[in-house]
Amino acid sequence: MCLVVPVTQEIVIRIEAHVRQNTLRLVVGMSVLGLTAGPSVVQATPVKVLYLTQSAAFAHPVLPHSEEVLLRLAGESDAFDLTVSHDASTLTANTLRQYGAVVFFTTGELPMNLGQRRALLSYVRAGGAFVGVHSATDTFYDWPGYLDLVGGYFDGHPWHQEVTVRVEDGAHPSTRHLGESFRIHDEIYQHRDWARNKVNVLLSLDVSSVNMRASGITRTDRDFALAWTRQEGAGRVFYTALGHRPEVWDDERFQRHLLAGIDWAMGAPATLPGEEGQGQNTLTPEETAEGWQLLFDGDSLASWRGYQRTDLPSGWRAVDGALARVDQGGDLLTREQFDDFELRFDWRVEDGGNSGVMFRVAETDGPPWHTGAEFQILHNAGHRDGRAAITSAGSNYAVHPPASDVTRPVGSWNTSRLLARGNHVEHWMNGVKLLEYEIESVDWERRVKASKFAEIGRYGREAAGHIAIQDHGDPVAFRNIKIRRLSN
Repeated sequence: MCLVVPVTQEIVIRIEAHVRQNTLRLVVGMSVLGLTAGPSVVQATPVKVLYLTQSAAFAHPVLPHSEEVLLRLAGESDAFDLTVSHDASTLTANTLRQYGAVVFFTTGELPMNLGQRRALLSYVRAGGAFVGVHSATDTFYDWPGYLDLVGGYFDGHPWHQEVTVRVEDGAHPSTRHLGESFRIHDEIYQHRDWARNKVNVLLSLDVSSVNMRASGITRTDRDFALAWTRQEGAGRVFYTALGHRPEVWDDERFQRHLLAGIDWAMGAPATLPGEEGQGQNTLTPEETAEGWQLLFDGDSLASWRGYQRTDLPSGWRAVDGALARVDQGGDLLTREQFDDFELRFDWRVEDGGNSGVMFRVAETDGPPWHTGAEFQILHNAGHRDGRAAITSAGSNYAVHPPASDVTRPVGSWNTSRLLARGNHVEHWMNGVKLLEYEIESVDWERRVKASKFAEIGRYGREAAGHIAIQDHGDPVAFRNIKIRRLSN
């Protein structure tokens, strides 16, 4: 029998959290994840997390157990204040303001009116964190805004067995401990109204571990994502489809996955203007083991020089832990060259600001963009290039437009990822895949021919080269610039 807690009852455990300047950020898993707080951490009022477990349709028997586990983990980890609620009708704008994150393990059409639904979206878009567990995608089928928020709808569970789960993004905090793949026994979801170009997939089903002739399979692309992240305005969304069985909730791997997912989602406010943050421009032990290297440590620009120069232009300097363009200096270039790589970086521009990151750049008679394709850096709302998607922030400048505008307000930090493996290239921003392309494909050739690069024969065709940062005459700042070489 499912335990029913009265609607008016709130289960609250008060635990320590930590504040970074004026922004609360969840510090999860002190005992579970083996993390420690540094000497500069300032103790403050604990951040609050709401765990909503209302079932307006099928009620999962595991819900009471999940509440017990999450309450226990919160208490053991010195992480956050957890409030368990069974009544979505209490979610108002005023209520939501009390919480740093809202976690749904829900089903059906919850009792939230139009104003409450708008309040939830506004809460996330303003920097709040939304986390969905298992059947959170089996919720609000009558509300398109919720579909956009969570990223997909439940469309059956063809398998309930032990499966192999692939870790697609092993650099994410919620997956770093899982290796390249792992085995787990759980109810496995498939989703509809879901697409890879709208989310960052963390985990997916290894279809070789299941019967692909099982009844109920509706996806024809053999693509079954089991965890993902996405950006919603200034807020972050984390979803995991795991969590149907009590054994899964008792599994330390899942516990770490969920807690770190909540932690990641809670990190969104750390990107607000003026927030300097801590732990920037560093590598975690996991990143070091994976082969990441810093291109900027917050102080030294030793990894950089000027384009067609051996020295560093004086217009580029380290300012408050960021690599900043403070005066005319020309384009920057990494001293090293890279062929296949994954590059991650944060960037920030001022009103109307314009810059770019180019890759596989060769030093020729022309500028860096004569050889290197460009990840556009731009204040979309303040620059004329932002009027057209093909030249907006995150585009492959003037060749491939991004799927959507996910930039944060001017002055905020945006997180970006550039992946280049052979001819395959991907642009990501704020947890969303913006575009991908294949160099020298028919589509690529067609697009280049129609662009300003049509008569530049070496554009985008170098097998290896430098990473370049464009000096477009505007102030721009970068931090957390890190790269790892990818093996063939």
